[in-house]
Amino acid sequence: MYSIILIVTLILVSGIIAYIGDLTGFRIGKKKISIFGLRPHRTAVFVTIITGIVISIITISILSILSYDVRTALFGLDELRERQYELTREIQQRNKQLSETQEELIAKTEELEKLEEEFQQLNTQIELQTNQLESLLEIRERLTEERDSLQEEISELQETVRGLYSGISWLRSGDIILDQGEEIAMTIIKGGINEEEIEQELMNLLNQATRKVLEMGAEQDEESGQVLIISRKEYDDLVQKIKQSELELVVRLLASMNVIKGEVVLADFSTLENKLVFEQNEVVLVEKIPVINDPAEVEDTLFSILRKVNLKAVQEGIIPEPRTSLVGTISAVNLFEMVRDIVQCETGMQIKIISLNDTWTTGPFKVRMQVEEIIQ
Repeated sequence: MYSIILIVTLILVSGIIAYIGDLTGFRIGKKKISIFGLRPHRTAVFVTIITGIVISIITISILSILSYDVRTALFGLDELRERQYELTREIQQRNKQLSETQEELIAKTEELEKLEEEFQQLNTQIELQTNQLESLLEIRERLTEERDSLQEEISELQETVRGLYSGISWLRSGDIILDQGEEIAMTIIKGGINEEEIEQELMNLLNQATRKVLEMGAEQDEESGQVLIISRKEYDDLVQKIKQSELELVVRLLASMNVIKGEVVLADFSTLENKLVFEQNEVVLVEKIPVINDPAEVEDTLFSILRKVNLKAVQEGIIPEPRTSLVGTISAVNLFEMVRDIVQCETGMQIKIISLNDTWTTGPFKVRMQVEEIIQ
C-alpha cells in the first residue's frame, strides 16, 4: 500500500512539474524572452531541459527521503556488494564446515555400527562363556563328589596301611636294635658353605652312625659291604639344601624301619633349623595347684605338669628322644623339695617351670621347679 501511494505521488508531482515547465517555456517563447543570449526558441528548449532535470532531481530526492531501499540502492550499493561478498564467503565456510561435519558424522556412524557389531559379538561370547561356566560348575560339583569319595577311600587305605605296618612291626619285634624313626646320629651344619665342606660333614655323620649301628649289632650287606643304606638322590638333595640355606641346620639320620640284630640299616635324613628355643631362667610354664597333703598325689600332679612341659618343648622345636619321646630332665633333689613344700603348705601353690640353661633345638632341656604360695 505504501509503495502504491509513493508511485502515485511521484506521478502527480512529475506531472505538475512538467506542466509548470511546459507553461513556463510556452510563456517564455511567446514573450520571446532570451536567457544567456540564446534565441527565444532555444531559450524555451533550455527551460524544458531544466524542467526535466528538476523533475529527476525532485523524484530522486523524494524517493531517497521516503524509501530506505532507494537510498540503499543509490548510495549503499558498494557496501551491499561487499556485504554480499562477505556473506558468500561465510556461506562457503559454513558449507565447508557442514561438509566436514557430515563426513565426521558418517565416520562416527560407521564407528558406532562397528561398536554395535563388537557389542553383539561380546554378548555372544558372554553367553557362550556363561554356558561354559555352568558346565564347569557342574564338572566341579562332580569332581568334588569324586574327591570326597577318594578321600574316604584314602582314609580307609591309610587305616589298612597302618594295620599292615603294625603287623610288620609285630613280626619284626624279635631282637630289635633300632625302632622306626629312632635317631642314629646327629650333627649341626652351617648353611651356605661349599659342597666339599658339606660332604665332609655328612661323611663324618655317616661314619659315626656306622660305628654306632655296628656296635649295636647291625651287619654289613654281603654284596655291597654297606651297613647303612641311604638313597643317593636324598643325599644329593640334602647337599643342595644345606648349600642354599642361610641357617644353621640340625641334620639327623633316622632309621626308616625297625632294625633287627644282624641286618643292614635303612636310614633317612631329617633336617631342622637349629634355633634357640628357651633362654636361661626363662619361665616355660606356670600352673596352680590346690592344697594337697598326700605326697603320692603331689608327685602325680607334678609329673602331669612335667608332661605338659615336655609337650610344649616338643611343639616349640626341641628334638625328643625317639623311644621315650622325652626332651627334658629335672633334678631329683629339686623334685623331692617341691613335694615336701607342697605337702607342708596350707594354701594353694603356684608352680613355675624354669629353664636352667639356653636350650637349642638339639637340647638337652634341663629345668627346675619353683613354688610360690598363693595369697588368699
